[in-house]
Amino acid sequence: MTIRSLTIAALAGTSLGLFAGCGGGASATPTITYKAGGDSSKKNDGPVTNIDGTGVLSGTIKLVGTAPAPSVIVARGAAKRDATVCGADAAIIDQSLQVGPGNGIANVFVYIDKAPPGATIPAAPAEPAVFDQKGCVFIPHALVVRSEQTVLIKSQDAAGHNTKTNPRRSQPFDSTIPANERGGVAMTYNKHEKLPFLVICSMHTWMKAYHLALDHPWGTITKADGSFELKGLPASTLTLRVWHEKAGGSAGGFLQRSLEVTIPKDGTVSKDLEFKLSDFGL
Repeated sequence: MTIRSLTIAALAGTSLGLFAGCGGGASATPTITYKAGGDSSKKNDGPVTNIDGTGVLSGTIKLVGTAPAPSVIVARGAAKRDATVCGADAAIIDQSLQVGPGNGIANVFVYIDKAPPGATIPAAPAEPAVFDQKGCVFIPHALVVRSEQTVLIKSQDAAGHNTKTNPRRSQPFDSTIPANERGGVAMTYNKHEKLPFLVICSMHTWMKAYHLALDHPWGTITKADGSFELKGLPASTLTLRVWHEKAGGSAGGFLQRSLEVTIPKDGTVSKDLEFKLSDFGL
């Protein structure tokens, strides 16, 4: 079977790290099915009768081939605005495709579109998420938060910024962030978003980041080495989404729109996904 450019490595379900209050030490072999193109016929909104406990999903997302060198957006000291702050110490590099150790791809969103019926959804964290700025670069470049969770927008720069979000469903945010704002300007996303969305600085047009607001905790970002982990997933069959900002065009940002995975109770599903440069429009 040809599966486009996606390769799914050998998968194994392992009984790892029992959760408090869960008995037994069952192991299971996970079922992961690739569905090419379009939406899956199996959504997370059907009847679920077998949610019993939780499990873990982990893995990596890597690039097949040689990653191109990141381009320079603003050369050191060459910014047309706030040059003493923006790129003053180092050139500002394009962060849209960050390939790290072992060809791991950073900043890939891995998440469930919606929680399955019957799943217990924890309350949004009381601790705020932090979205910072330094050298006229957003930190982090990609962020998953809960809807109704406070986000504190901070700045380490001795220059003002203007942070503007572009959600599809939530109330947008558009506000000046004062220089050296360390307390943070508070905002929230009031609705669940189905796709990550762009965040920009209106004053420094090269500044871009992506946020995703979910009404459940089962979403994450790949690390610098392409690794990720989702803990406490409902022990059931779930449909995952894998999204990256460079997977544009007809893909709509999806590297994988409908990846079905069965999470075993008290077990771990491990999976490794690989993509070619062409999946990122390169």
